[in-house]
Amino acid sequence: MSIELITLLYFVCLFVGLFLGLPVALGLGGTAVIFAAIFEPRSLLAIPSAFYYTPWNQVLVTIPLFLFMGSLIRFSGIAEAAYDAVYKIVGHIPGGLAMGTVKVCTIFAAITGITPPATITMGQIAYPSMLKYRYRREIAIGSIGAGGALGALIPPSVPFIFYGLLAKVSIGGLFLGGLLPGLMLAAFYIIYIGIRCKLQPSIGPAIPEDEKFSTRDKLHALLGIWPFLLLIFIVLGAIWGGIATPSEAAAFGAAGALCINIIYRRLTWKILRDSLETTVKLTGMGLWILIGANIYLNIFNSMGSQELVTSLVLGMPGGENGILIMMMLIILLLGMVMDDWAIIMLCTPLYIPIINELGIDKLWFGVLFIVNIQIAYLTPPFGFVLFWLKSVLPKDVSMGDVYRSVGPFIVLQVIGLILIYLFPQIATWLPSKLN
Repeated sequence: MSIELITLLYFVCLFVGLFLGLPVALGLGGTAVIFAAIFEPRSLLAIPSAFYYTPWNQVLVTIPLFLFMGSLIRFSGIAEAAYDAVYKIVGHIPGGLAMGTVKVCTIFAAITGITPPATITMGQIAYPSMLKYRYRREIAIGSIGAGGALGALIPPSVPFIFYGLLAKVSIGGLFLGGLLPGLMLAAFYIIYIGIRCKLQPSIGPAIPEDEKFSTRDKLHALLGIWPFLLLIFIVLGAIWGGIATPSEAAAFGAAGALCINIIYRRLTWKILRDSLETTVKLTGMGLWILIGANIYLNIFNSMGSQELVTSLVLGMPGGENGILIMMMLIILLLGMVMDDWAIIMLCTPLYIPIINELGIDKLWFGVLFIVNIQIAYLTPPFGFVLFWLKSVLPKDVSMGDVYRSVGPFIVLQVIGLILIYLFPQIATWLPSKLN
């Protein structure tokens, strides 16, 4: 059988398994074992080593520590305190609650490093509040979905950690590279909400005059969340300033989150148990996917498929631009059926040899990669954020309502992706200044 047909069948078997509901780790590893046994039995010897060397990479230590930090903050009620502050400070502006939701999601993204917590938590907190003040569903749901998706991009982003591990790119550099694009997208969302609610006040009315708050009330609300903002600043500042490695900064962040909860008397056995349980589940899932991806790619390389894919892609019409556009489209399509960790672990090792051959900056490409995953997360019909939102919204909200709500924000994400593509300095300027 030709290597072209074997490679095609290799991908087809994987995606058929995933569409049938097979766990990603099992789909990757199982497909590899079957093809190795049939076509390259000697490569089966590489499988035990994947179980041994994958978990021992020191960069992986950052993942459970950042997840634990984020879980402690999430379960301790910081989102409620942050939203209360936003409600008091900008609620009097048309669209203020929706704009504030994006701001809180941005803060939450900088604490958790992943997408689901901000989406789920703000869906439970912000949506009822906005409906209470007669906000239109579309602006309420859209602001939560778009803001929640920022968790994949705003540092300390766990997807960036996985990409940096596989692409051999500085984690601190990737964090820096994702900061400006993340803030740019958040600004796009806020500006869009502000302009639309100014033109159509009925979709995002200001809170009533009799519920406006004094300057003292607003300052008091801000004081409730300043320790968490300080924690974010210190953790990321330690990485960017070269004071600590990402692993050391993650340990400091987890310890700091624990201390803040103790000082504010929010730490209970239930919060600690829930935080540890969430951390262990997510870390275990990521580790198994990484092991499965390593096995899948080891077998892929041993059969000679990587050389085939690289040569085919490099021979595509359109040159470098055509290749990059094709890669982005593939990521977008995969994002509709797979989670971000799985996409990164599957595509990064396939793409990096091509990126190296073209001489493209791997840090810039990594930012494009993660922004594209954000778009896929919001894109109907299978964007993951859409289903997380539907799971926490009232039953009278249909999937169609969710689809319609995210449309304008997807357009803004695409504009952001195009700007980063046309002006790579958006992603590379900050790393070049601080490294």
